[in-house]
Amino acid sequence: MTVLKKLLLLTAAFLLIFTGIWLVVVNDQSISLNLLVFAIPQINTGLVVLLSFAVGSFVGLLVGFNLFSLLKLNNRLYWLRREVRQLQDALGDNRRR
Repeated sequence: MTVLKKLLLLTAAFLLIFTGIWLVVVNDQSISLNLLVFAIPQINTGLVVLLSFAVGSFVGLLVGFNLFSLLKLNNRLYWLRREVRQLQDALGDNRRR
């Protein structure tokens, strides 16, 4: 990894952490959440937004990686089926001779 790439990643991580902390500090109003299973009496609004973003990003990454691997497997299956079909055609031509 080049030094510039490491510096850019470090800067992006710092900005993300700073933005998250700033979001929690600026939105200091307290809210109460009533979820389907349980209720949370009082929690910081910025913390709710930050946790929602983090959980959504994590779930999105998991779904994205899973979907990407399924697409790769489907593509591989397509090419293998095509190769089998070509080999069967070639084998069928040799049997006829």
